[in-house]
Amino acid sequence: MFTSENLLEIRELANLSQTDFARKLGLSREVINKMESGKMKPSKKTFGKVQSFLQNHQNTTNFGDVNILGKSSQASEKHPLSKSFLSQRLESKNGTHLFLVPLVGVKAQAGYIKGFEQVDYMDTLEQYSLPPGVNPIGAVWRYFEIDGDSMEPTLSPGDVVLATLVPVEDWNDTKNFCVYVIHTAGQLLIKRLYNKSDKEWVLISDNEEVAPQVLLKKEDVKEVWFLRRHIRNKVPQPGEVKITA
Repeated sequence: MFTSENLLEIRELANLSQTDFARKLGLSREVINKMESGKMKPSKKTFGKVQSFLQNHQNTTNFGDVNILGKSSQASEKHPLSKSFLSQRLESKNGTHLFLVPLVGVKAQAGYIKGFEQVDYMDTLEQYSLPPGVNPIGAVWRYFEIDGDSMEPTLSPGDVVLATLVPVEDWNDTKNFCVYVIHTAGQLLIKRLYNKSDKEWVLISDNEEVAPQVLLKKEDVKEVWFLRRHIRNKVPQPGEVKITA
């Protein structure tokens, strides 16, 4: 697999920002950032996309002796050797610093929909540490606050979910009936997904009286986040209890 130095070198030689490079590969800017810093391993599909990118741009860009199967001589001169993924993971686990994750609150959702790719905007969001026992390495994390009652009684307004970003290349492998946060051009949705085809999902609410099932074209989606943790806003009221003590 290619190294973080190779990926950074390829992007710089192509004179692309992380956002533009991500779009050409069909990934998110955050995934590119994670791979360049060595915090995320590229999948086989990503490896193939980088190969295709190199082949398609050989006539317009001088990539020299870039070799995505190993670190090139140019990369050695431009970028110092990075620590291995395992070393970085161990350092992160043993470190004393907090790994902070942005929270997209209800009031911030409109801004997030428009500015999710802008580093300056993301820095304005409140950040919170991950729950105990959650290893941050190898994924992009985000907190989302729940708005609306379409997922009741499973999720209630004011609840917060912790989710990880699903790479675009894995969208056809989403788990049926699991809960995802879906970011479209105009809204943030939290639904259960059913993978109907390579081009469409069925969005399923737990409260179908309020929100019936709908079809969503994958081409209209910006991001998909997989729910990992659920933080309740308040303790649910118990059902009828008969005192027997």
